[in-house]
Amino acid sequence: MKHVAAIAVALLATPAAAQQLTSDYTKVDQQNGGCHVIARAAEGDGEWADLVCPGYGHYPYVLSYGDGREQATYGFAASSVMPSFSPFNYANDTVEWRLVTENEAKRPVAAIQRWFLADQDGKWATQILVVSKVGQPDGSGEACVMGYVAAADGAPANERARKLADRALDWQCGTEVVVEDAVREFAPIE
Repeated sequence: MKHVAAIAVALLATPAAAQQLTSDYTKVDQQNGGCHVIARAAEGDGEWADLVCPGYGHYPYVLSYGDGREQATYGFAASSVMPSFSPFNYANDTVEWRLVTENEAKRPVAAIQRWFLADQDGKWATQILVVSKVGQPDGSGEACVMGYVAAADGAPANERARKLADRALDWQCGTEVVVEDAVREFAPIE
């Protein structure tokens, strides 16, 4: 009986970040009406646009592009938070949402999206998984980039990205960005 009580106390004392998160996926056809334009370049002002795309549940994400580069912000945020990569790039149309279950409702706390970066010859030579904290509608959690994971090794990269994303509940934006060595030269951090 003492062991059962000790286990119960340990479970109750477990921090929120130790909660088991699950995944769900959304896929958006950005080019054919899947996203809505919220701002775009005026005639003669270059080629750029900001699009709001459906995410998980009622959580949107904003995709911005210009000069052959894209950036995204997941959930609710006062401003765009993901800096763009220097090389030409684009985001894959699938987003993996890491979800916490509270009162039988699922809420996204992190997003993982694959980005493709061009080399100097214009070939899509590098893939990076960007892990982001999802901004919450009540302002209780801000949106930010948590890290950049080298995606060349497939399934192991996905697991590393999930492991990082699962720290989102306790993640403090503005204090740290995790960057794997293999993609350090591409990561848009100071």
